[in-house]
Amino acid sequence: MLAELKTISLFQAVQENDLRSLADRTRRRQLDQGKILFKEGAPADSLYVILSGSVKIFLNDETGKEVLLDTKKTGQYFGEMMLDYRPRSASILTLERSEFAIISREDFKTFLRTHPDAAEQVILNLIHVTRGMNERTRDGASVGVRVKQYVKWLEEVKAPDLPAVKRWLLAKRWVLGTLLLLAVAQFYFMDVYLEIMSMPSLTVFPAR
Repeated sequence: MLAELKTISLFQAVQENDLRSLADRTRRRQLDQGKILFKEGAPADSLYVILSGSVKIFLNDETGKEVLLDTKKTGQYFGEMMLDYRPRSASILTLERSEFAIISREDFKTFLRTHPDAAEQVILNLIHVTRGMNERTRDGASVGVRVKQYVKWLEEVKAPDLPAVKRWLLAKRWVLGTLLLLAVAQFYFMDVYLEIMSMPSLTVFPAR
């Protein structure tokens, strides 16, 4: 575990003795491709470092649709938000067979207190995540703004009075009128046909 943690950028500036102490308390876990590591809302008490493989970080919106937040690969880490003692804010799915080093919250907090460079990296990563959320929120808001602007423009230009709109409405009325006439005609001929079918057979009188 010590040799593997040395390859992770978060720990590269750490003295070997200090890193050895952390490595001795670090657990190891492996998962096959397509497995859920943990789900949004699950209790959070540890940091995950990817020793091999890759994962995707996602959540589900109110309709159940999956929203991809990020992907992580070998050498990266996730789960640092557990420092606030709140549940997991997203779900993690393995994209391939993966192996993780799991560091408990208390061990990681102790490590950060004595290694300010690593603490700064964690802070910068959290800022990166927050900025990404802000940008997605802004993009979503801008779509709403554009829709409102378009509706307002339609009201200002009196869309029903535009020549193109008038032609479209006329064509729509013509098509609907034609369909109505065909439906009436079909109903009429079907009624006549049924009347004919229900008539009694004609009696044939013998010739004198």
